[in-house]
Amino acid sequence: MALRVGEINYSNCIPIFYTLKKRHYIEGYTFIQGIPSELNQLISDGRIDISPSSSIEYAINPEKYLILPDLSISSVKRVESILLFSQFRIEDLNNKTIGLTKASATSTVLLKILLKRLYGYSNTFIDTEESLEDGLKKYPAYLLIGDEALNENINKKGLFVYDLGKLWYNLTGKPFVFALWLVRKESASFQKGLIAQFYKDLLASKKEAYNNFVNIADDIKAYNNIRSERLIRYWKTIS
Repeated sequence: MALRVGEINYSNCIPIFYTLKKRHYIEGYTFIQGIPSELNQLISDGRIDISPSSSIEYAINPEKYLILPDLSISSVKRVESILLFSQFRIEDLNNKTIGLTKASATSTVLLKILLKRLYGYSNTFIDTEESLEDGLKKYPAYLLIGDEALNENINKKGLFVYDLGKLWYNLTGKPFVFALWLVRKESASFQKGLIAQFYKDLLASKKEAYNNFVNIADDIKAYNNIRSERLIRYWKTIS
């Protein structure tokens, strides 16, 4: 039986999956793409076996999963792709309604913690799938993640933009882990050998990818309208 692997289809996961598929792929791996919230649901339901998943998914359901060590999507200070776009300075957002992307679980919880703990605010939050332009017609501020956040930050059009990784560092002085590599315990019980092989391949891919950002960026050209030099800079901010 194939190992069903969740693949976040954002640029932050390109290096490791590109390298994994090109240099370490075996027929026993099947990749299922999705945004973080979709993959959270798939692994929770048992429709995939292993995936980079929102860290909040593990916090909510730790009894379901094992964590693959030494692998995460995390940042020290800026992350560049978890951004709050606001029509007001953050100092003026108390009691205001904020739109939240449905693409993420961890980032929405993080924003709520930051506004409460760092600023002492009381906000109303609305989950939505609207574009930034449409969302800001309804809400004073809007949280975006992934490639959409990266692209919108280029065209921020006078908005105030706040990086949640940096805000977290301001609050705690520590890095933030946005996603972990999770394995369903049920899958680990009957696919132990294949999971061990995948973990070995994943670690090798991570190491090789880190030393090969320029070639990877050149090979894929612009991704989702993100230029190669911007991709490389972004990849160097996350781990």
